[in-house]
Amino acid sequence: MICHFSGTGNSMWVAQTVSARFRDSRLTDMADAVVSGNSLNFSLTEDERLGFVFPVHSWGIPWIVRRFIEKMSVSDYDNQLIYCILTCGDDCGLTNRMLQKLFRRKGWQCRHIYSVQMPNTYVVFPGFDADPAELEQKKKREAVGTLDKIMAAIESDTPIDCYLQKGQQFLKSRIIYPLFCRFAMSSKPFRTTDKCIGCGICVKNCPTHNIRLENGRPVWANNCTQCLSCLHRCPQTAIEYGKQSVGKGRYYYGKRKE
Repeated sequence: MICHFSGTGNSMWVAQTVSARFRDSRLTDMADAVVSGNSLNFSLTEDERLGFVFPVHSWGIPWIVRRFIEKMSVSDYDNQLIYCILTCGDDCGLTNRMLQKLFRRKGWQCRHIYSVQMPNTYVVFPGFDADPAELEQKKKREAVGTLDKIMAAIESDTPIDCYLQKGQQFLKSRIIYPLFCRFAMSSKPFRTTDKCIGCGICVKNCPTHNIRLENGRPVWANNCTQCLSCLHRCPQTAIEYGKQSVGKGRYYYGKRKE
């Protein structure tokens, strides 16, 4: 069973690749499960693995993923192998420790927490932008080999060192991350420019079903998880987040827009 969350496609690529390698067709969309109110009660076979695949948000766990893990239950958990594969642009901070704390509360043991570096997508902070095309392609190429090593480690249940972590971890994950969760979840700054054609792609691709069309224009509710799927996937580059995203790159896995 693979529980996944993805906004711009990086983590979805990882989840689909792992699914094909492990022949695991049980894919659960964590955001959809939480928002739709679906049952979060699951069962595992004796030899089935339980995987979590999601992006790091501001050096921590996306709130929708945290909520899913907190509320989910596995009725027949008996020390089946649990693994986590995180995607990040530059640094995972202390996300691994946050996950271990969540798992300990549930009485679960996780020996495999890894990360795969993927193209940057967070463009709404000053100084943050999408990667240039050359770096984007380099990260994608290297991610293939990294993910292959991770999958081999999980298959053999032999933990390896594959977790991207840089300096100032306490500042990033213990100070900035809580502030991000408390103050940066607002969808109020989202707006559309005159380029909007009302195609509804943002509505279709919002993981938390937070967008609707009114008079042919998207309107955001208050259930945003800051994945920026709407902004990056807009084919007209018509969605901005205040002034912070103006002039910055757009990216989602499989296609790039400047």
